[in-house]
Amino acid sequence: MIVERLLKPSYRIRVLELRKFEPSEVVKGLRGKGIYVFELTRDLDAELAVESFLASSYGGYVYLIDFGKGRKFLARSTEPIKENSWPRPKRFMARDENGLKRFIVSRTSMRERLLTELPPLVIWGAVFLGIISRAFKDNPGGSLFLVFFGFILNDLAKLLEYALIGYCEE
Repeated sequence: MIVERLLKPSYRIRVLELRKFEPSEVVKGLRGKGIYVFELTRDLDAELAVESFLASSYGGYVYLIDFGKGRKFLARSTEPIKENSWPRPKRFMARDENGLKRFIVSRTSMRERLLTELPPLVIWGAVFLGIISRAFKDNPGGSLFLVFFGFILNDLAKLLEYALIGYCEE
């Protein structure tokens, strides 16, 4: 939240995993609300599909909707979509259109997704190992400090991701 206020992103990205829902019903409902929806197909090059989507739509809220079995849709609107029956989305921020493009392309590639989710895992893994080692040395103050330090490192990793690749998790 602190990072979000400091960065003031141009785009807010939500990743929804709606594997239990029927794609045709969801897409029909979104289009009924005036939201532009685009299906990502494996036939097209991912970068060309994303550029086409960005050129033909507008709005600061972008949704990547995954229905499983390789069916993914992109939706873009000027206002956030609130649907109570949907699961809570993963939230991301993008600095500019290039960051938005990099994010969407990375979500279609498993290798790129692992690279973006690796820094928080490394940070919290190190914090966890530090807490375990401090617990055995009877130093609870050190353990508390490591947890606090982990939150700071996590926010710094987000700032670095935002500066280097143009997007990060909120």
